[in-house]
Amino acid sequence: MRATAILVLLSTAALVFTLASGCDLGDPVDSADSGNSGNSVGGADSPTRDAEPRPLVYAEDWTPTAAADDPLFEHRPSQTICPSSAWAEEFGTLEVSTSGCNYFSVEQPLAEPLEIGDELRVRVWWQSLISHEPATGHLALLINGALVWETHVEIPGASDARSIRFASPVAAEPGATVTFHLHNHGANTWTLAEFATLGQPDQVTQ
Repeated sequence: MRATAILVLLSTAALVFTLASGCDLGDPVDSADSGNSGNSVGGADSPTRDAEPRPLVYAEDWTPTAAADDPLFEHRPSQTICPSSAWAEEFGTLEVSTSGCNYFSVEQPLAEPLEIGDELRVRVWWQSLISHEPATGHLALLINGALVWETHVEIPGASDARSIRFASPVAAEPGATVTFHLHNHGANTWTLAEFATLGQPDQVTQ
């Protein structure tokens, strides 16, 4: 009986091997390269997945903007109060509390080269926004004094998180000055999570 069972097993294995040898299995498929991620911005010949983002700034590299160098100087109050304890790097993001900061402006060198039309991505979020009276929060990013992105947020308002993609309106070399500007009324917490480039797509979507 044992000999018969062994012969049956050997015959089955030989049959499976024969069938497998007659099939063309082709090359393995990398799942990261197949299908559409839903966020592709390229044309028909472009990859269906997003380009790897390259950071343009780093949360730990921000330094306060001197009043004389502030490209949005006209927004500054007559007396600016913003201690270093009001902002900090948190898990790779820049977190700013306006409870003790009535105006915020920081800068750092641009980390990557930019061409006009490069796709950029900004990710920001904030906690519930409070104010004793209706107001507007203003966030902006500038490169060498040129406005690249800005948004106005009504206060009071609910917490929110936004990821914005857009074409760069400027060209710049690494080392150009990037300025992040923020002002609002009320004690609120804002986070700049990302300012990055995705390269030069054939078509940019929001």
